[in-house]
Amino acid sequence: MTEGGVNMKKILSILLALLMLSSLVACSSQSTNEKNTENTNNDTSWTKVQDKGELVVGNCPEYPPFSSRNPNGEIEGFDSDYAKALGDALGVKVTIKDTAWEGLVAGLQKGDHDIIISCMSPEEAIAASENVNMSIPYYELSEIIVVRSDEESIKSKEDLTDKIIGVQANTTSEVAVDSLKDMDIIVKDITKYNRNQEALIDLINGRVDAVVVGYAYAATKAKDNTELKIINDPVRSVDIVVVINKGADDLTDKINEAINTVKQNGAYDTIHKKWLGLE
Repeated sequence: MTEGGVNMKKILSILLALLMLSSLVACSSQSTNEKNTENTNNDTSWTKVQDKGELVVGNCPEYPPFSSRNPNGEIEGFDSDYAKALGDALGVKVTIKDTAWEGLVAGLQKGDHDIIISCMSPEEAIAASENVNMSIPYYELSEIIVVRSDEESIKSKEDLTDKIIGVQANTTSEVAVDSLKDMDIIVKDITKYNRNQEALIDLINGRVDAVVVGYAYAATKAKDNTELKIINDPVRSVDIVVVINKGADDLTDKINEAINTVKQNGAYDTIHKKWLGLE
């Protein structure tokens, strides 16, 4: 065999090897793309809601005017009306699920409800679990000071120095109280409660000097109780969001779209005026 023939065989062998390698790379790339597409489509959070035609909303009905029970035992308030408006925008029925505040995020992760609408801030959600998604903000909550109606020594947040402050634990109100030290306002003591109502009872009975709580709740309570008054000097303001399971990105996107729709179609303003017009 001639030297030229040997060289030609070598060249053909190299070309064949390159062709086979090219085919393997193409197959691998196609497989990777298929896997990526499959992973992208794994999120069924929104389709599950669509399929059942129902959005189950976790809510703690202990925070009027956002949520409470009326004399008939029905849950009512800003939260439930707002949830139903989101449901209308999404084209699904809304069911409000009564849940203790401490169990809202745990219930979400167990699948007891699809989302949380319960005047919850990002800080409150993350304090319970970092494995959550959050919507865009739909409300801004001001944390303010409530005192007894005969209290004359507290006229601003600066006057909380050396005072005993009551606050519900694990809430944005507690975060607001903790932030006082960053303003060089050093309180005498902080008494933490399971519920805001317990803090207000102790305030009326003189066991604490002031209570820090969300404005709308405080205004509702002060309106019905002449023993309480509000100090018009917010300690802090926080965003309120819808809380969704981590990874439920499709549902999160749909909730964000619904929030914008409800804002644009006037439903938000109607609900706000009905329940929070006192602001």
